[in-house]
Amino acid sequence: MTHESAEEAGIASRSRWILPNGCDGLQLPPEDRDLPPDVADVRYPQYFLRPGLEVYTFAAKVRSPVALTYEVLSGEPYLWLAMNFSGRNQYLHQTGLDGPVLPHSSHCALLRDPLTTFDYAAGEHRTAGMAVTPARLREMLQGQRLCGAIDGFLEGTFDPTVLSPRPSAALRTIAEQMGSHPYHGAMEAVYLEGKAFEMLAEMLRMVFDEGGRAHGGVARGQALAARDLMLADIAHPPRIEDVALAVGLSQRRLNEVFREVFEASPLQCMVRWRLDLARQLLASGELSVKQVAHRLGYAHVSNFSLAFTRRFGHPPSGERDMGRSARR
Repeated sequence: MTHESAEEAGIASRSRWILPNGCDGLQLPPEDRDLPPDVADVRYPQYFLRPGLEVYTFAAKVRSPVALTYEVLSGEPYLWLAMNFSGRNQYLHQTGLDGPVLPHSSHCALLRDPLTTFDYAAGEHRTAGMAVTPARLREMLQGQRLCGAIDGFLEGTFDPTVLSPRPSAALRTIAEQMGSHPYHGAMEAVYLEGKAFEMLAEMLRMVFDEGGRAHGGVARGQALAARDLMLADIAHPPRIEDVALAVGLSQRRLNEVFREVFEASPLQCMVRWRLDLARQLLASGELSVKQVAHRLGYAHVSNFSLAFTRRFGHPPSGERDMGRSARR
């Protein structure tokens, strides 16, 4: 693993790797602590900009399962913000808060645990993010206060929480720019500190209202976050239990929240959202019924046709014909 940091700034931390067979990188001599190349190629530059403020990027080609552990040595709480572009992994915080990190997902975590472990499966992984302590966040806010969750974080009276809102286009751009820019040295530090402010502002806008509460109430916010995860790859949606973990709910509670917000179970909603999108695609007349079925993850066109007819009262071929007629 590669680290780029400054001793006098940032958030004091230590990273380590552990293989499924129990081999621990910290137990090896310093010259042998890099990950074996047959396990993974990892680049994890950490940019420690000021005391209590860190920006990082993470890129890995994992060939064999590996656990990467991040340990905060200062003992302070921290706000962790991240945009995950690719790869799936599972996180576990020291006090038991856990869940999946899915492709094309963002995360806003209020944490007091010093130790977090990420279990990586084989594949390409790419993430960009930041971490900030309460003292540094208070300075970044320039004396302005946000009540609710953020105020609790500043005062140290918060409950550890991980929220996974659907990433906005602005957040994706900010995260991309963290890892790709023309600056070096002092100008790089200035640039990345600006990106940290932008990521903080955008993520807080996405997750909290002006009072620091989850948008639309906690239940609605979690339901919308779950919906966004399910729709990120509509042909291959994540398992419902993974979605529940990602938004901090049990599977039973996720089902209750969906019925409160969407008046249907998660699986019923997924079918409905797929078929609504199918109707739009068919109405455009650009794709065949078979192409639409496969694009939405149906292995058999007959199953797609039956589900579509049950929802809309006519077969998908009729929807396509109506769309063509409307354009004439």
